[in-house]
Amino acid sequence: MRSFHAAAGYSRAAVPAQPGSTFRSTIWCGSTAIAGRMTAAVRLVRRWRQRARDRALLARFDDRMLRDIGQTPADVMREINRSFWRG
Repeated sequence: MRSFHAAAGYSRAAVPAQPGSTFRSTIWCGSTAIAGRMTAAVRLVRRWRQRARDRALLARFDDRMLRDIGQTPADVMREINRSFWRG
């Protein structure tokens, strides 16, 4: 049988092992893990949105601007056709 902590998705490292630890401290550790995951998710969405904006801007560059940055129109087409989640 799985323990409560394993079933709830807590790792042993996140659960206090000191004598006298309380259920409240266990819940706090779980909410910290959730907050960390939420922060990571927000960062990921921000990164995706920035890629989409960068690729939209790149699509508006003319040939002179592309030469200035050392890119060819084929390179740009390949980049702007990539999905936003691909780095």
